[in-house]
Amino acid sequence: MNYIYDIYLNFNNSFYDFYEWNKRDKIIHIRKIPTIKVSKKDFYNIKYNKIKISKDFLKTIHNKTEQFNNNKIKYCTIISDEKDIIAIKFDKNGINHMKSSLYIDEKEEIINIIKKQKEYKIKYNILKKFKNNFKTRFEIENEKYILNELNKIYLNKDYQKINYICLECFRKKEKNINEAIKKIKKEITKETDNFYKIFNIFKSINQK
Repeated sequence: MNYIYDIYLNFNNSFYDFYEWNKRDKIIHIRKIPTIKVSKKDFYNIKYNKIKISKDFLKTIHNKTEQFNNNKIKYCTIISDEKDIIAIKFDKNGINHMKSSLYIDEKEEIINIIKKQKEYKIKYNILKKFKNNFKTRFEIENEKYILNELNKIYLNKDYQKINYICLECFRKKEKNINEAIKKIKKEITKETDNFYKIFNIFKSINQK
């Protein structure tokens, strides 16, 4: 098994490129981590879908990743198809539940090293396929924020807020709160000015 040394990783439930990392993230300093070269197809499936790897592969990476604080990450590895690269954390059942990108300079260096490795066939099953929506972290987090605020409005039956949003975004009030929320939810799935308008309305309201 091949290893890479002295890199930084930022594990999240969703995959974020390094330029989307922020101060709230728990960035960890890795002393040593195994690297695996896989086919383009396998790389795509592991990066974008919910998969479950075989117990045999899980055993080969068990406690092989070490942090500089001397802690070990039980099931973790870097995979690459020579074009792209990602660090994956698996749970005890072999499900890929945490992912991390790498700093651009480390990424390029590691890919060049991995190119010299033999391709490895990881046995896995796809549990759930996800569509890559190409949304940024900013858009995903703001969408979650808006949905949470809409849920509060629904629970509190806050007609004043919902009417204000409808007037600002659609130029008319909506008598039925359920229809209004449905209409707003549909709007935030699109990349329109209303998405940012709705977000800014909630931010402004909550700051008062």
